[in-house]
Amino acid sequence: MANKKKIDSFEQLAAAQQHKRPETSKEEPAISTMLDQFELWMATNWKQAIISVCVFAVAISIGIIIQGAIQRADQNARKALANAGSIAELEDAIAKHSSNKAADYARLRLAADLIAANKPGDLEKARKYLLEIASSSTAESFIKIRSALDAAYILEQLGKTEDAAVEFERVATLSQTPEELRVEALYSAARLFSALDQMMKADAALRGINLAVPAAQGSSTVYGYWASLARILDEKIHPKTAATTASAPAAEKPAEAPAEKPAA
Repeated sequence: MANKKKIDSFEQLAAAQQHKRPETSKEEPAISTMLDQFELWMATNWKQAIISVCVFAVAISIGIIIQGAIQRADQNARKALANAGSIAELEDAIAKHSSNKAADYARLRLAADLIAANKPGDLEKARKYLLEIASSSTAESFIKIRSALDAAYILEQLGKTEDAAVEFERVATLSQTPEELRVEALYSAARLFSALDQMMKADAALRGINLAVPAAQGSSTVYGYWASLARILDEKIHPKTAATTASAPAAEKPAEAPAEKPAA
């Protein structure tokens, strides 16, 4: 149940962002404030976001074993992967049973543990395991794309901003990318390209998002949430200033000729 609370907390955070978001304003201070708030959240909570996804995958992995919907031949391998606790045990279990389907979930657990430990080289190792999941032939499509996105976020945290932007852009173009992950990838690409002052690429990414979708409507509330952030970014890049029409000065009247004095 503790794992579920973490997941609910992450989902509720997105919902809270949707409900608290004011109507789109053309005022630059409001736009900047909301963008700053998102950037601050990303900077402080990106680890928790990735870890929450990984914890959810752990629950799936354990559920597969408990339900007994596995072959007896690889049951021991799945149990070994599910029961591995420490980073060292997970690495050992994955090395021994790397081709087992449950190994993908173990890789997610290991990536989460490495990110949480945050020792030198751990982010690079976590990204390696996430990319193994993204290229796996046994992992579910959603887990593969989610792992590819999280690997791109790690690139950003490592300071490889342009590489991360290109990776987000690539994930968005994949045919198997679900719509709610595609809009996240497009927004993230636009955000990073904008930070790199590559505005043509930022605009191209934003054009792939339906900016008119409200935060609480559309194909899903997730899509609406990212579309709202994309709309704010679009207004920051292209501020909509009210047209001001300067009134033309009134034409000066010609000076009247002085009246002639009558002759004496």
